Amino acid sequence: MKELRIEELYSPEYYFELPEHDCRIAIMKFHDAKDTMGMADLSLSYIKEEPTEDVGRIFARTVYLRHAIEDLHSSFDLLMQIPWFFYRIWEHYNPNGDLRERRLKNYNDIERNSDRWVYKAEQECRKNKVLKYLHSTDNPMEQKINDFWEKYMENGNKPFTIHGLCNAIKHNHPLQFEELYTPYDFFININGKKVNLRENGVGLVTSQRFHTSDETISGTIKYRYSNDLSVDYEYTNGDYFRFEDCNHSEDRIKISDVYKECCEFYDGLVDLFEDIYNDIYPQLLLFESFLGKDGKPNITKGSSISMNDYFTTA
Repeated sequence: MKELRIEELYSPEYYFELPEHDCRIAIMKFHDAKDTMGMADLSLSYIKEEPTEDVGRIFARTVYLRHAIEDLHSSFDLLMQIPWFFYRIWEHYNPNGDLRERRLKNYNDIERNSDRWVYKAEQECRKNKVLKYLHSTDNPMEQKINDFWEKYMENGNKPFTIHGLCNAIKHNHPLQFEELYTPYDFFININGKKVNLRENGVGLVTSQRFHTSDETISGTIKYRYSNDLSVDYEYTNGDYFRFEDCNHSEDRIKISDVYKECCEFYDGLVDLFEDIYNDIYPQLLLFESFLGKDGKPNITKGSSISMNDYFTTA
């Protein structure tokens, strides 16, 4: 996967503030996005693609993938907060703001330097708000964000997107991986011999009536077998319960496919991060009082840590 190609990015305290901007908050958001992308990169680095039948290792890969998906999705949101704060875009969606409209407005009136104002502004950041502002200022960043969104977030030509997977995790169900699902074996007795339909490539459709002893509840159970089992219930009162409605068979995905999409999404994020960095960072100034003779902050390099001591799928 790609590496970020940026010249420098120091802590917020090393930067000078500019009128009508919030430079140090923007720097903080650069770090937030970079760190979150780093967490996604770490998760993806421990998903080994060697074939394995070890269920524990397979499950570990799905855990890493889930964390990667959520971190990748969060990274995009954090990237939107960089121009949101640097250009004070949120001001335009306050009451009486020049870009405020019915569907694009701040539900909380944000007042700078009031208690928790940064938190309130974070909650109000939306991609559409950022894009509308960039469009109003003819900033080419608008097109780059749109291109990323159309390619990686809402691409109808993909079987799934990181955006869709993340929403599924939050609102629908845990991710369903093919590698962790074992189809049912279905046996029938043929002339006294127990036959496994799946192993023999045989399908079956059959049904049986059922009722309670007093006949108050009655209906039909319908069995279908074709590489897997499906059981439907149809009651005489008209209620029909399809097995497919409580089964995630259509949502199952392969680890390798999700891993590939995560890597492509990450590379796209790197490009978008660099585009935003190249647009905003040249406008920032370092605080001269905190600089060394070489014009850079005096920073002591920390010790390195190998994550291999703490994370593994082996």
